[in-house]
Amino acid sequence: LKGAPPPAVTPEPPRGHGLPRAPATMYDAKQMFRDDGSYDFKKREDWDYKHTYDYMAGWLGQEKTEAEKKRKKKLGTTDTQAPPIPLDRALADSIEKTARYVHRSDDPNVFERLVQERNRGKPGWAFLEEGGEGHDYYRFVRHCYEREVDPRPLAEQARRVKEDRDKKQANARNNVFTAGMGAETPKLKEPVFKAGELMEVIGIKNKPDYNGKIVRIARYHPEVDRYEVKFEGGRYDTVVVKLREENLMYSSVTERDPDAEKEMPEGEIPNGTRVDIRGLQSEAARWLNGQKGVIVQWDKDTERYEVRLDVNNDIKKVKAANVRVELPEGWEEHYDEHLQRSYFLNTKTQKVTWKHPTVANQRAKFGQVKENNIEDLEGVEIDADRKVYDVDDEEELEGGFNLHELVKKVEEQEERREAAAEAGEDVDSDDGMHCAKKKRKKNKKQEVTVEMLQAKVSELLDQTMGKRVTLRKDYTLLEGNVVAKDMDPIMDQWEADPEATGELLQSTYEVMLGLLEKGLVLMSQVRKSRLQLLEMGKIIDRITTADPKQLLADAKWVHALLKTM
Repeated sequence: LKGAPPPAVTPEPPRGHGLPRAPATMYDAKQMFRDDGSYDFKKREDWDYKHTYDYMAGWLGQEKTEAEKKRKKKLGTTDTQAPPIPLDRALADSIEKTARYVHRSDDPNVFERLVQERNRGKPGWAFLEEGGEGHDYYRFVRHCYEREVDPRPLAEQARRVKEDRDKKQANARNNVFTAGMGAETPKLKEPVFKAGELMEVIGIKNKPDYNGKIVRIARYHPEVDRYEVKFEGGRYDTVVVKLREENLMYSSVTERDPDAEKEMPEGEIPNGTRVDIRGLQSEAARWLNGQKGVIVQWDKDTERYEVRLDVNNDIKKVKAANVRVELPEGWEEHYDEHLQRSYFLNTKTQKVTWKHPTVANQRAKFGQVKENNIEDLEGVEIDADRKVYDVDDEEELEGGFNLHELVKKVEEQEERREAAAEAGEDVDSDDGMHCAKKKRKKNKKQEVTVEMLQAKVSELLDQTMGKRVTLRKDYTLLEGNVVAKDMDPIMDQWEADPEATGELLQSTYEVMLGLLEKGLVLMSQVRKSRLQLLEMGKIIDRITTADPKQLLADAKWVHALLKTM
């Protein structure tokens, strides 16, 4: 049309200083124009400069920076096991020298191929070829130089371990011992192994369970040519025995693994508890009655405790009914004929408890949650005004009441009851110690179900998805004690800094919700879990409003509960 303005043509923006051009979607082209419609080349150049800088230094450089951080974090450690150092020490020196030059070169891989090509087929250079003599040691030395670790001590120790293992295994197969073979041995002999070293037991005939176990050298007895060793972890933990040099060899394990002990199943009586064996009737097992030992673990398949005997360190499987926990010094066991149950009296403090003091103390050490199988009290008539004694407010686990004071108080109340009866006053018929009052029925509370609590937890978890400081994990296929480990680092942070920051509080909140979600799933599989459900319901109701002290207490409770599931 005549007089119509020509269509606007958007000028092609310049590439700017020859730098890589960014995709059009990474910037708003409309912002590059002035108010009068002209193109602002200065603004585009500024954008190109900033974009190119971020693109090159921020994006492409990030991967390299992260790799460098990981490398520095691993300095001083090795990922591969040290091979035995070559017997030819001249070859070992040549390997280390070559690896040092290769490591210091600008491009180690290129330089290594160059050295390999120039020395191919020459004597003493086979370590550069795959499968050649010393090749394993060469690769290990290269790895050590990258991690700034001295390879020589590690390889020499590996050589000693290999030679000792080969010798001991050959002797065990051939039933041959290197000591005492015809020739008279000196009376006093210098020890081969040092105190504190970790060793592996081998070649024990009369105690085959000892073989393969890890022990620590305590001392050497030259008069009998035996090493006193102490077992580290496992079923024979803390057992001390004396073994020959032929029955010990260097272990590839450098330190004790505490996680291995956690895998041992535990019954109602904690592992490590001292017990007596009683009540066995069979002819073959009667000799065990009266024997003392230590609980090793609970065998779920046979439903028996594994007990390590003090007399010979043998491990026997005994039913729970035939195991009696030893009482600590100063405690006595008594039987209440009226209640048909035993109670325990501390003769020094006169404190009384229904719970066995040894089991109670062992459980308290680990902070484990125990299920209290109290029957449901809903619908039971309860006298709200009923008089209580001081003992009613005490926790059974703690004991805490004085038996003599309790007896004295009951006698005084009995005298008052008799005096009231003589005066013609009414007395309550339940215990005869106070005036009868009208009873009322306890209001029935709404039943707490797993489904109800799961719905609340799911809603709270959905609310955290907008801004979380921790990853939400899927615990579907994991056991409760494995899930509980996610709370361990958070508890360590609380111990290091009791004045929690906002991020630590948020982490505790999010991880505790995940543990509650898993705990409710497992709780649905437990028959008697009403008390735990009630407590979990209280925690869920107050979790969003709890102060830091209450949040930490609730997190510890949930953490301990998941450890037992």
